[in-house]
Amino acid sequence: MSGTAASLSGNRRVTASDVAKAAGVSQSTVSRSFSDDKRISAATRDHVRAVATRMGYTPNALARSLITSRSGMVAVIATRQSILAMPEMLTAISEALGRRDQRMLLFAPADESDVQNAVNEAWSFPLEGAISCVTLDPVHLEGFRRNRIPVVLYNRRAPGLADSACTSHRSAAAELAERLWQRGQRRFLCLAGPDDAPVGRERALGFAERITSLGGAPVTMVATDFSYDGGHAALLATLRNNPLPDAVFCVNDQLAMGAADALRHEMGLSVPTDISVLGFDDVPEARRPAYLLTTVRQDLKSLAEQSAALLEARSADPASPVRELDILGELIERQSARL
Repeated sequence: MSGTAASLSGNRRVTASDVAKAAGVSQSTVSRSFSDDKRISAATRDHVRAVATRMGYTPNALARSLITSRSGMVAVIATRQSILAMPEMLTAISEALGRRDQRMLLFAPADESDVQNAVNEAWSFPLEGAISCVTLDPVHLEGFRRNRIPVVLYNRRAPGLADSACTSHRSAAAELAERLWQRGQRRFLCLAGPDDAPVGRERALGFAERITSLGGAPVTMVATDFSYDGGHAALLATLRNNPLPDAVFCVNDQLAMGAADALRHEMGLSVPTDISVLGFDDVPEARRPAYLLTTVRQDLKSLAEQSAALLEARSADPASPVRELDILGELIERQSARL
């Protein structure tokens, strides 16, 4: 054993081949000793693992997947903005996959327009599946099918084309609109996010359509990015030449916090006495005393668990009908709106 240890001195990683030579077994036996393979005895498995421990060997998951035909890897595709805004989303997905003995392999395009590069990269890995937190068009979905990678959409929809678990964005935003209307608020501004962002669009349309259905004037829609700075700048630019609305609905909490600070610190107004401000998502910052934001909480754990369950079911039965799950958001009333 001393000769083996000497031959492995330095920085080279111990391989399965090294362990096989030291244990007097084949390399495939080493790989099978770190799986649930029934073709080797318990005594052989214990012997190989003991040798591996002495040598400081760590199994290579990718190499082992060639033996077991199971990588345990699931691609998760999420934009950098989503990751920064809601890191809890990734934690929930990772935990849901972990309960199924799977591991997350993250792909982070800059935005929704950069999805193709992330998809191409994902296809090059031996994946067991994919959970996409970005919109996939029919060409992307067909590519996953062609590569035999089951895919589930997280908080996105592709009706009839892919399994999905999605917050009921429209109905939650519509509930906010109705509550504001019932309290006598009639003039509305919506900070709607980027024009090409489907989730923001769903929320903005849900809000505006409910106001119209109640007999209200068209809601003023303003496109911006999803950031705090975007909300701050868009609010000031819009109100510079327009009358003050009764309420500002923002399609995420970062926009709402930026708008609230612009109203308070740049325009000298009181939130909510002079104007209501509402967001969506219930990020941790929304609960801070500086904001106490009225918003809609997404059930990120349920979204993650249902997405992982859909992926598991799709892997087991690729020909089963498409399933589309709606998960209700929860209205969180704090102190930034008159509801």
